Amino acid sequence: MRLSMLRTILFSLPGLLLLLLPSCQKDGKDSPSWETALLELDNTLADRKEIERQKNGRTDTLRAAFARATEPVSRYRLCDRLFDEYFKYDLDSALAYAHRKERIAAETGDALLRLDAALDLAQRYLTSGMYYEALEVVNAADTASVRSARLQATCNQTLNSIYHGLALTAKDSVLSGQYRAEEMLYQQRSRAALTEDMLDYYTVIADIEIENGHPEQAREMLSEHLRREAGLSIQDKAILHYWMAKTYREEGDEDNELLHYAVSARYDQLAPVKASRSLIRLSNLLNGRGDLKRAYNYIVTAYEDATLADARVALDEINRSLPGIIDSYEQMEQHRQRQLLAFLAVTVLFLAALGSALLLLYRDRKRIGRMQREILENVDRLKESNQLKDTYLGRYLSMFSEHIDSLERYRSRLRVTAKSKDLDNLLRALKSDEFIDTERKDLYDKFDATFLGVFPDFVNQLNGLLREDARIGQDLPAGKLTNELRIFALIRLGVTESAQIARFLKKSPSTVYNYRVKARNAAACDRDEFEKRLMEIGNPG
Repeated sequence: MRLSMLRTILFSLPGLLLLLLPSCQKDGKDSPSWETALLELDNTLADRKEIERQKNGRTDTLRAAFARATEPVSRYRLCDRLFDEYFKYDLDSALAYAHRKERIAAETGDALLRLDAALDLAQRYLTSGMYYEALEVVNAADTASVRSARLQATCNQTLNSIYHGLALTAKDSVLSGQYRAEEMLYQQRSRAALTEDMLDYYTVIADIEIENGHPEQAREMLSEHLRREAGLSIQDKAILHYWMAKTYREEGDEDNELLHYAVSARYDQLAPVKASRSLIRLSNLLNGRGDLKRAYNYIVTAYEDATLADARVALDEINRSLPGIIDSYEQMEQHRQRQLLAFLAVTVLFLAALGSALLLLYRDRKRIGRMQREILENVDRLKESNQLKDTYLGRYLSMFSEHIDSLERYRSRLRVTAKSKDLDNLLRALKSDEFIDTERKDLYDKFDATFLGVFPDFVNQLNGLLREDARIGQDLPAGKLTNELRIFALIRLGVTESAQIARFLKKSPSTVYNYRVKARNAAACDRDEFEKRLMEIGNPG
């Protein structure tokens, strides 16, 4: 019964534990491309420290070169490169270098450099959501005298972004409509001014095509440009994949949207930038798909980066997404906590059951050990019993043989006497008790020797059952018993009838009975227990 219960415990409880554990097996299919892109993004995020170390190495080299440079145009070019390195990474440093660019451009008196510096400062303000400040910088800049298609396109694109931000943040619907009209105006001007060698050319046209309901045309153009990777920077690739994701979003193709946001976010980390809008959009998508751990990690990473960079536009978008993602993540964690508690509860039950099973095993082992000892003791007793039987049998055969020999000798003497016709001697021999007495004495001697050989401490143990003043046979020589002691020896051997004892000892039954009553009355224990205790003399234990 116990072994059956133990097997039930040990084989059924692990199954209960497995019910609480999620399956770790794959369905055997190849991972889709968006999963591969997410894994690559995760690996890149894990290498952020090394990427940032390399980034800091580049900026350190540029700062050292800038410190050594003396010629204004060279200093401006180095300052421009430092601005690009810090833009979307460390906006405070980017702002500092934007102002340095303004000062150096003013020193040179070059209108093109002054416009370039003004547009970089406006872009820096845009990143922090400072739309009015950015608009003031662009309006104050000398755009009329500069004949640079690139700067003119950048100026229009900057104004387009400014008015887009103003339209989004305006609390007045009338103002919002006006800003929206300005946004569309500068979008058209940007398209007209941009050329195919500019990255903004592709993003502006993609934005227009998406708004006009032609995301597939935008995607075809972006894909074609992405195939020319030789001239693209890491940040260019991040931007192009961001817009590719937007085309798929417009079509409701969530898998491909997820893929391109993941690729774009990875390029953002490789650049690296601290205001990755792709990472924010990606976390929203993953939250909706139930990948809550990744969604939470991505949004927290984006939030920490945007906070360090003071990227207010990115922070505004994060703040719209963060509560929902955190709430979903906390619900997941609570569910996991409940699962963990259930798992722990089942584990505790399993351990308790296992402990009970082990306790049962321990008790069974003790019981089996005790039974084994009892069996061994019984075997020893059987051996002793067999030895006792062998001893009695041997002594009995020896006594019987000697008694026959004595009878043969007695008969021979009588026959000799009878042949001599000496009737007087024959009658004397027949009347004499000498032979019987001699035989009886010899029988008692052999009985004493045999009994005390088996129970050598019988006299002492018997006296231990009697009061001190009633003890008997303490001064007898070794190997000898008195008739009184022989009575109790015969009782110990199982001869309990007084008549049988009397015939053996040649005493009257009343004499034997009186000896037994006298001993019971002198017992140190309960008188009714005396003969029971007497029967236990010589037993093991």
